[in-house]
Amino acid sequence: MSALLLIGVDAVLRPVAPVQAGSAAATVIGTLAERSGRPAARVRVTMEPSNGAGSPTYSATTDRAGRWRVSGALAGRYRITYHLPGASAPRYYPGRVSHPMGFVAVPARGRLVVNDVLPRAGRIRFVAADAATGVRVREFCVQNPLELGFYCTNPSGPFPHGYVDLELPPGKYRFTGYATDGVHEGAMVDATAVDGRTTRATLPVQPPGAELKVVVRDRVTGAPVPNAAVRAMPVDKRFPDVYDVTEISDEQGVVRFWSLFPDRYHLWAGAGGGVYGAQWVGPNGGTGDRAKALVVEPGPGVTTLPDIMLDGAGSITGTITDRATGQPVSVTVALTTFDPFWYETTPKVPGNGAYTFSGLGPYEWSLAFIPPGNGGPGSPYAIQWSGGAPNSIKAARIKVVAGGTTVANERMSAGTAVSGKANGLPKYEYAGPLYAYNADTGDIVAVDENVEDGRYDIRLVPGQRVRFCLSTVRCHPDFTRLADATAFRVGTRPFAVDFPGWRR
Repeated sequence: MSALLLIGVDAVLRPVAPVQAGSAAATVIGTLAERSGRPAARVRVTMEPSNGAGSPTYSATTDRAGRWRVSGALAGRYRITYHLPGASAPRYYPGRVSHPMGFVAVPARGRLVVNDVLPRAGRIRFVAADAATGVRVREFCVQNPLELGFYCTNPSGPFPHGYVDLELPPGKYRFTGYATDGVHEGAMVDATAVDGRTTRATLPVQPPGAELKVVVRDRVTGAPVPNAAVRAMPVDKRFPDVYDVTEISDEQGVVRFWSLFPDRYHLWAGAGGGVYGAQWVGPNGGTGDRAKALVVEPGPGVTTLPDIMLDGAGSITGTITDRATGQPVSVTVALTTFDPFWYETTPKVPGNGAYTFSGLGPYEWSLAFIPPGNGGPGSPYAIQWSGGAPNSIKAARIKVVAGGTTVANERMSAGTAVSGKANGLPKYEYAGPLYAYNADTGDIVAVDENVEDGRYDIRLVPGQRVRFCLSTVRCHPDFTRLADATAFRVGTRPFAVDFPGWRR
């Protein structure tokens, strides 16, 4: 396992003073090993300052024993990067293929020892081809799913030969990309990274002219409905966000999506004015359950869907009280597509001892009840779903009637207190937030927005399994993907889960 060994622990944990001209310098030494234990030789190591131009960048190369040394380093915080011979992408301290979030703090004088182990990684080599003809397309870009940027073929860039190599932790991923030849459009493909191997994948870039078309109508009259919003959300995306594609119907009720990525989509539809209720578009009409929504797969050319039939709107209303005392409480009430990170995109209403949720289609719905603080420190209650359920699947279903109001009261529970040590500093330089996910549904069930003090505190409804992630990129104990994280069962007794690497 990677380790950070220090001469004088206080040198790392105390605040680092700004670098001053003529300040004393330190020596940084380290040993880099492969997962097998063999030394990692001929690896170029760079130390890049976190304050940009405030300090110089240092570099060294590991010897046959995997050892490296930098002398005369000025005090400050540095990101350490490993450039492996023949690798298309660097590795990062501590032991990561991506997410260079780890920093070390070089003291004003003395010696800092940094030992690390290279992470497991597999290489995926991408080529692109016309989705209809299979003809090779040499100009394209593909996104690393663990990062924000795209990697592109370019005669003068790192990938001049019409393919792109990405290196990732072992696992299965979905990749998006697009052609840059001025003719073709977007693409999507699944591929698996295998430790120590190169696998190959082809991006099926779409020929021009792809269009998804649908007409929105009034179910009773059959008349087209103008100004209705329809949102296309990828099936594999758990929550809506601001980047989902939304189009508005024209005077004839026609909605056109141009150049959607060739993915599988659910459609969310609704119209303003309170006449029509919102819906997930189902195979035979609207539904309030996304799991029952129609799966749409746009292909080359024009894909025409069956008409979307809008039904009249109804409402849900009820009281919100403390389960133990019966006193009214204040929470936010949201549809079960809730995600605090994209909070502005989630349909929600305030609940101040009572709530009314309007504008819903006449289907079965479930609601999330979110206390102040999202179930984190200071929250008097745990996040819960209709009927006090621990997740959206187990939530009670509330039947809405067009033109009517359904009563659904909710009693809030304090839940089970869960805490732990979670900062990972200085090995990982981030301060949260900490997310708790239901292991069976992926629902976010608690959030601690601030773990700078080195710990988190949340409340959870008993009767569920949960996984914990810091900033969504380090999942307990030390995984990038949520699916790999440890699942903990929540009972009625308080318990603690510490992240490894914590140090006082």
